[in-house]
Amino acid sequence: MGAEARLARRQKTSLGKIAQISCVLIVLSACSSSGERPKPAPLATIAHPINIHRLWDVDLGDSAGTFLRPCVLEHAVFAASRKGNLVRIDPSSGKELWRIQVDGGIAAGVGSDGLTVAVAGPRGNILAFDAAGKPLWQAQTSSTVIAPPLVAHDLVVVRSTDQRITAYEAATGKRLWVFQKQQPPLSLRVEEDLALYRDSVLVGFPGGRLGSIAVSNGAGRWEAAVSEPKGATDVERLSDVLGVPALAESDVCAASYQGRVGCFEVRNGDLHWAREFSARAGVAVSNDAVFGVDGASHVSGFSRSSGASLWQSAALANRDLSAPVVVGKHLAVGDFEGRIHFLRLEDGKLEGRFDAGAGPVISTGEVWNGAVLFQTSRGHLILLSAGG
Repeated sequence: MGAEARLARRQKTSLGKIAQISCVLIVLSACSSSGERPKPAPLATIAHPINIHRLWDVDLGDSAGTFLRPCVLEHAVFAASRKGNLVRIDPSSGKELWRIQVDGGIAAGVGSDGLTVAVAGPRGNILAFDAAGKPLWQAQTSSTVIAPPLVAHDLVVVRSTDQRITAYEAATGKRLWVFQKQQPPLSLRVEEDLALYRDSVLVGFPGGRLGSIAVSNGAGRWEAAVSEPKGATDVERLSDVLGVPALAESDVCAASYQGRVGCFEVRNGDLHWAREFSARAGVAVSNDAVFGVDGASHVSGFSRSSGASLWQSAALANRDLSAPVVVGKHLAVGDFEGRIHFLRLEDGKLEGRFDAGAGPVISTGEVWNGAVLFQTSRGHLILLSAGG
């Protein structure tokens, strides 16, 4: 659910620290001074809304409390539910092509290259299937998994909460390499995804670091600082890079909690720009802009070339927004009430709203053929088109 989440505790804490942590758990922003959650902004009437159409809706089953996101390919969508439904869907029609039951349930997924489909169970078990839903293999990671596996280059690459990145052979499940990063005292239990750039895996880490790992052998290629942890306590020093590193041409852009948003040269990690920003989720990029959601669910646009502020919208403040996604001329975000909002890219003006009516939106939107796909906590997978 974007950057809203539970803390992975790795040390004993005092009662005072527990009180600080409970603030972080409410929303990755902000407790008021009284410890109460800020009230969500009321939704204003949109004077001339764009037309939004539900193209199809598939009921996957309960998806609450998970790190599930549909995998969208040109001719297939793979999606899953908490209780173990794994489904292949024809994106052009919404027709289910197959549905299988995964024993033990599914906590994170789905990853696929169209040939291999991979998910993670609630105890760090990885399960792989072929494109027809036939089981291929299972493997066990060293800790739980809270992001969809990355499937590419005949590999299934998995990130676990102990900061290990592990690659398995897609055909057999044989473990090929492990990249390990030292664990900080505290980190946020949030979805921290992997992205692929040519023959490198891009990954954000706790402590405000962004890195690149070679697909071939798991060797680190470069590491750069999105932000530097600050403060006297471990809670104040939380600075995890959130969401999926966003790629556009030679740029990779990312944002961190209590840190910064910035863009880097994807080949070597050289910093283009960075500016103060406390993110609650990952970022999105367009041809000329970077978009982020902060801890108070303010949505902001920045120049991709310089980082200069383009606009900020508080119209959806404190509505626990998902990470943004660019779809056509709009930025789409989901909220805690299951509403999906469309903001104009050029100035952040709110131009459309769709009420999914199926629980909070838990996934970042995925784009297919000019439409956008969201998953809700009640397990509805909804494809929407939005236009003038």
